[in-house]
Amino acid sequence: MSNENEIRIVLGSKRFASNSDKDVWLQPDLQGTIRTMVEGDRTRVINQAELFNQERQNSNIFRISGIITNVFNNSISGKTNYTPYKNYLYYTNPVNNAISGGNTAWEGYPQFDEFTMLRTTGITGHINFVPKSASTYNWGIYVSYPYSSDTQQKMSYTDETFNVTNTFTCSDGIPFVIDTSQFNGKSLVYFNCGTKHNLKVGDYVEINIPSNPLGLGGKNILQVYGLGNGTYNSENKVFSIYDLKFPTTQVQSGTFGNFKRITNLQNSAETKSIYYVRLQKILTNIEDGNIVPAGFENNPFFAKSKLEYSAITPNQIQRVSKKDGSKTLSFSFDKDINIEEFKDNNGKPLTNLHLTIIHRGYYGWFNPPAINQNGTTTGLDIGWDFNFQKNNIDLWWDHTSTNNKDEIPLNFYEFPIGSGQLFYFTESLKTGDVIKGDFCEYNYKEQKEYVISKMYHKYSFNPNYFLDNSTLNLPSGYLYEPHHEIPIRVFSDYLEFAPKEGVDNIPSYAWYSEYDQVFTWRDLYSYGFVDGDGLGFDYPFTNGAHYPFKNLLFLQKPILRTNKVVTNLINQPTTDDCE
Repeated sequence: MSNENEIRIVLGSKRFASNSDKDVWLQPDLQGTIRTMVEGDRTRVINQAELFNQERQNSNIFRISGIITNVFNNSISGKTNYTPYKNYLYYTNPVNNAISGGNTAWEGYPQFDEFTMLRTTGITGHINFVPKSASTYNWGIYVSYPYSSDTQQKMSYTDETFNVTNTFTCSDGIPFVIDTSQFNGKSLVYFNCGTKHNLKVGDYVEINIPSNPLGLGGKNILQVYGLGNGTYNSENKVFSIYDLKFPTTQVQSGTFGNFKRITNLQNSAETKSIYYVRLQKILTNIEDGNIVPAGFENNPFFAKSKLEYSAITPNQIQRVSKKDGSKTLSFSFDKDINIEEFKDNNGKPLTNLHLTIIHRGYYGWFNPPAINQNGTTTGLDIGWDFNFQKNNIDLWWDHTSTNNKDEIPLNFYEFPIGSGQLFYFTESLKTGDVIKGDFCEYNYKEQKEYVISKMYHKYSFNPNYFLDNSTLNLPSGYLYEPHHEIPIRVFSDYLEFAPKEGVDNIPSYAWYSEYDQVFTWRDLYSYGFVDGDGLGFDYPFTNGAHYPFKNLLFLQKPILRTNKVVTNLINQPTTDDCE
């Protein structure tokens, strides 16, 4: 209410002693300056939990961070004539090398600093070491996502038992080699697969055998009878079918081919799986990634160092060299990832990001140049789980091959300038680049993608500057896994169905079955929701962003792997008089 005239009311007794008090009535001015509060606003209750959840579900921004435990066992030694490298080795034969004279090649291992995620020193006499770039000399870290699919990737699988090699295209399906045997008096045909088959008893397989284009006994679609062949842990890679009196010429052991999984014979067209290699799109630049020592940098994994005495070093300088090591490091990205516009390689809402790690080798020990199918010069080889054998080295890893390469370009520098000495390194990736990933299966009827075989990179030593002591059983270079999944949301483990008339309740990514005349999909769980079976993710949410955290054990290992060797022997339980 307005009070512009500053009206004052004084009691009569206060004016002079004999005066009396009396009531005074004033007509107020009804010109208001305050707006009346709206009823809806005045009675509304603000629920902090509801507001928080609303902001959380509307946010599509992710800030990626985590821990990398970098474990490395230095297994491949060699020799070098390049003076800066000679002065830097972890020596294996220093006395004889010193006796042989200063111009001889010195033998040993490149030190752990050539393999770590966070380099701590340079190499005297070689390029200058800049501490600011310590995390980008040896490796580059990026955020990527499954952007598309490649159905034309050439692949190869070699079966050691029958010494046969199956060269195929990834869309052909899972490779196998046939073996025949009997079980409980039944004649069976066993299919030994290069990787996990993802089958269940009662499923069907559509087979493609190059030597028998019409299939077995004129049948290309066969039903799965059993899983495994009686040996330990063979259920995931071996399945069998009845031998329906197939011609012996068609079921000879060593016959190879590929198959595709079918879940319903009456609807084979829609229930047949498709196979492809995922393509990963890079979302960050190399300078966006940060790697720093973790609070507890040291860990209980192995490390090996020794003192190199000045009397037996090529430059007569005493130092400590480190052969093996392991460090726990923290990583994060300066760039926020907004997934609002992204769909995955199957056209669905994005549920996974990936931490992608690419070897660089800027100090020049590695990456002899090779050419890929498109004529790009590159230094890294790629392969999948089925490119590893138990007793031999798969020829797939031949560095001169063009099929085992990606579109990751190679670069070089000359040092010293004018010397003609070229040192190669993998070029850093940038936002929008696309590289290859895992070998996958997708089934429309199940509305689900399966990773059938993980992908690996291999980097090799450059023989111009370090001639390694590689042998048939231990070839040049090391393997690592480049793509590491960071789940951000999840689809439910049950299928939803709706007729085409119920369009209002059907998500845009639902798949329509012409056979069943219904839409099929899996519900997408909301951020922070975890069901009774533990399916879902509850990452922290603050300042308008989600904070996924990845704890990663990063391994580099020689190409010959024996960790999957199995035995056919089954130990009998111990028994005594009490049993």
